[in-house]
Amino acid sequence: MTKKIKIGFIGSGWAKVAQAPAFSLMENVELSAVASPTDLHRQKFMKMFDISQGFADWRDMLRCDLDLVCVTTPTYLHTEMVTGVLESGKCVLCEKPFALNVTDAASMVDVASTAPGFALLDHQLRFHPAVSCMKQMIDGGEIGKVYEVRAVVNLASRNRPDMPWSWWCDAEKGGGALGAIGSHLVDMNRFLVGEISEVSCNLATSIPFRPDLSGQPRAVTSDDHFAMMMKFGASSVALGSSSLMHVTTVGAYTWFSFEVVGSLKTIRLDGAGRLWEVDNDNAKGGRSLIDAPRWKLVEPMLAWDELVLQEKIRQSSLAVHGIFAVGFAFLANRIVKALKNNERTLHDAAGFSDGLMIQKVLQAGRKSDKLHRWVKI
Repeated sequence: MTKKIKIGFIGSGWAKVAQAPAFSLMENVELSAVASPTDLHRQKFMKMFDISQGFADWRDMLRCDLDLVCVTTPTYLHTEMVTGVLESGKCVLCEKPFALNVTDAASMVDVASTAPGFALLDHQLRFHPAVSCMKQMIDGGEIGKVYEVRAVVNLASRNRPDMPWSWWCDAEKGGGALGAIGSHLVDMNRFLVGEISEVSCNLATSIPFRPDLSGQPRAVTSDDHFAMMMKFGASSVALGSSSLMHVTTVGAYTWFSFEVVGSLKTIRLDGAGRLWEVDNDNAKGGRSLIDAPRWKLVEPMLAWDELVLQEKIRQSSLAVHGIFAVGFAFLANRIVKALKNNERTLHDAAGFSDGLMIQKVLQAGRKSDKLHRWVKI
């Protein structure tokens, strides 16, 4: 009889959108338990995914027989919860932003280094087929020498001033666009190109107050949008080259673009999860801005099991929720394989050491914003 992989969830928000639906697509996987302090949310989650065990206190859930625990709570709760999961001997997948600060991140790295189970960070875009293909094209020299990277993310998720105040509005609890979106983009830069040596960052808050539970205005201390320039260091394929990130959560529309510019061609991931390429040959010269689009769609090559998974995703709710939910399904597929084979590591996955390095970049970005200058990592 094939052993079932048992999954538990601490938190019922993002897990309801991406993680539980993704693991539900896998064979021989059982969604076993959920911990959430709000009874209504917990019961709804249990009903949606046919989970029999629910707990108000996450510590009680750790007594269950589980192979993996997904920690999807707000950032300020991660350190205690992740430490508890690892000390119980279970594998853990921690949501990003990884930690509140470098100290907490280093603490979790130390715990993970002696834990029997593996510890992963949910930077799922690494496993999206388009991003995997981008890495192959860069590593194989297909785009030539990497000149620069640029990312633009325009979201309308927080553009309403009447949106209630929550932990996301509190910088001290890990809220803000730099942590939520910037952490993903920093990881993409590191995964595809290499380590970052210094940053220059500007953080901004466009909606300074939001209503609390009583309807009274409460100050927002986190950033609604940011612009950050980064330089790649020696442990990269683009020493001295730059990467630009511009992110807003208070826009009027949604747009996602991540481009890697090379000496032979430029490649771009869009918000629909499509990969595009354009060759440098025959580009219009001079200063004219009129240049007909020459982008060509690139179809990533997938293994048979991933082709099957891709079809399952298309027929599920994950397809509606975009590249992060889709990317997570491919990560979940790899996690389940690793657990079935009793593997301690997962190739290409973001581990806690990656989370620590990302935290150092984010910390440097916040310091740069305060000092109005470049800050070395």
